[in-house]
Parts: sequence; C-alpha cells; structure tokens
Amino acid sequence: MKFTLFIALRYLFSKRKQTFISVISAVSILGITIGVASLVIALALVSGFQGEIQGKVLRATSAIMASPVSSRGIEDWKELCHRLEKFSFVKRAYPQAIIQALASSEYDIKPIMLRGLDPENLPDWIGGLMEGGIVIGDKLMEELGISPGDFITVYLPSVELTPFGPRAKARRVKVTGAFSSGLYILDNTSGAFPIGRGRELFSIKPEVNYINIDVDDIYRAEEYSKILDKEFPDLIFTPWNVINRTLFESLKLEKRIIFLVIALIVVVAALNIIASLVLLVMEKIKDIGILMSMGARRNDIAKIFMAQGTFIGIIGVLLGEIIGILASWAASTFRLIRIPADIYQIGYVPFHVKPLEAAGVGIFALIISFLSTIYPARKASKIDPSEAIRYE
Repeated sequence: MKFTLFIALRYLFSKRKQTFISVISAVSILGITIGVASLVIALALVSGFQGEIQGKVLRATSAIMASPVSSRGIEDWKELCHRLEKFSFVKRAYPQAIIQALASSEYDIKPIMLRGLDPENLPDWIGGLMEGGIVIGDKLMEELGISPGDFITVYLPSVELTPFGPRAKARRVKVTGAFSSGLYILDNTSGAFPIGRGRELFSIKPEVNYINIDVDDIYRAEEYSKILDKEFPDLIFTPWNVINRTLFESLKLEKRIIFLVIALIVVVAALNIIASLVLLVMEKIKDIGILMSMGARRNDIAKIFMAQGTFIGIIGVLLGEIIGILASWAASTFRLIRIPADIYQIGYVPFHVKPLEAAGVGIFALIISFLSTIYPARKASKIDPSEAIRYE
C-alpha cells in the first residue's frame, strides 16, 4: 500500500484530538448516503411507475395501431392481418371495431367503449368472449350495479326513425361476463363482443376501424411504422409512444426534475467534505511539515487529502446504494405505498431499480466527492514545511 493511502486511511479512521472534525466527516458520509439512497429510491419509483403504466397501456392497445385514411372501415381485415404478419418484425396483428356508446342499467348510466374483437385472435387483456352478448370490465359492472346474466341498454351514436320521430338507436343486450385487465380506465369504460355478432347485437356492419400490431421490439415501433407506411398507403400507422406521447414525456420530465432536486443533497454533502478536509488540514499542519521534511512531495500531500475525501464518498455511495436498493425492494414487494387506481391506473407505487441508473447515481456522487477534495488538497500542498515545524 502506498504511504499516501495508508496515511489517508489513518486520518479517516484514527481517533483525533478534535472530535468536531470527526463529527463533520461522519456527517459528510451520512449526507452522501442519504443523497444516494434518495436518488436511487426516487429513480426506482419513476422507473417502476413508468414501466407499469407502459405495460398496461401496451396491453390495452398495441405497439402499433393501424387505421384507414378514409372514414370507411376495414372490410377485408382478415386478409390485411395475414399480410401484416408476413413482416419479420410483426409478431401478430388483430382487429378492433371501436364504437363509443352509453350503457344504461336500472341503477346508473355510463359511457362505454364497445370493442369488436376476433374470438380467434384476442388481445392479452381479455380472457375470452361468450356468445349471446357482451363482456364488460369488472369496474364498469360494479358501477352499473349488475352481474353476469343481467341485461343493459346500449345507446349507439346514431339515430333511427320511429313513428314518433328520430331517436337514438338503442339495443338491449345481455352481459355474459366480465374481464379485468389491470388498467383502470379500460376496466371502467370498455365492453367487448365478437365482430361477427355486430349486426345481430347492434345492427352494425362486421367491419373494423383499427388493426392492432404487436412487434418484436416496442422501442423500434416508430421505425417499423415508417416501413409499413410505405407498403400500405391506404393506412395510417401510429406507434404506441406517439399515441401516448404526452403521458410518457411528462414522466421523463418528472424523472429529470426529481434527479436535479435530490442531487442537491449530494452537493450539500460535498460541501461538508470540503469543510471536514479544510479543518483536517489545519489540525495536521505540523504532520504535513514533518512529512515534507522527510521527503514527501507536494503532490503526495495533495493525494493524501484527495484520497481521504474520496474514501468518504465511496463509503457514502456504498451505504446509500445498499439502503436505496433494499428500501425500493421492500416498498415494491410489500406494496407499502397505496394510490387511487382511478387516477393513476394502478393501486400501488411500484419500484424498479435499473442497474445502469443506480450505477450512474453512484458515479455522479463519486465525481462530486472527488471534486470537493481539490481545494483542500491544494491548500495542504502549498504549506511551507519550515513554517509548519518551526516551533517543534
């Protein structure tokens, strides 16, 4: 071990005459620990929340959504799905016929988004469809106060002529079951029916207005959309991150702001490192003079204090990373933070520690700790040895 590291460790862990300096060093380590732990927890919170929301959104929609350029629906959707699935990056393509309507029961009336689906190619959020009626979200079923087997009245966005004049087209349909996707806005507003039963249930044509496309890499969805745009000029392909751009951009901005705000804790802890080393230099002036008279160079003296400040940063970073990771794991595993699902789409705050983010926090804290050692180390290296040991 080099003598500079040996002396730095002795100064850091040995008992000192001035306890005040040791307290400041301990406070510096504590500050770095709290700052790093806070950053790890905060980033894990945002990453977990963003990942959970992203997963639920993708379950409810798809990586890419195709819609016709004209107002007409897609009648040859089976052939179109087969053509799309021939592309190497397309895992599967499935249709949706989306209709905005109102659902009425004896107890309440609620908006509902009816989704016509292919029973042989269903999205992940629904387990299955039943013949003879529609399946609705479990939360919507609670709101309407009904159970499987009950009937509801569906008011469609069109009118029909009656002897008493035009009125909203209404159909009474049976609710054959419920689904639970985990995404509140989907479970509280949606109903599903087989596309082939559209004419029977609601007097609508069996055509779809969207094709959902799952791909092998969701982060290349924009690139894939451009490829499909060239092959299918009659369709508009919209990737998932464009459909939900506002949501995900706000989450990214939130993560940056949280990082900047909590990073100030690390900066304040770095100021404590500066204060601790300055006071240590004042305490060790005579020791510095003796070392320099024995042949130690000015660079060696600077390295001693830079090493000590860096050790403080390393200890704080290690403790902070351990505390942050353990706290994030406990909060996510035991679901310690509950939130209203009707606002945030999930019932608890998930925490997901990304290794690269955790490593980035540690590197950031170490850089700040190292930079805080430069000024005290330069001051120590400029001490005149003859003045330091004149009265010894």
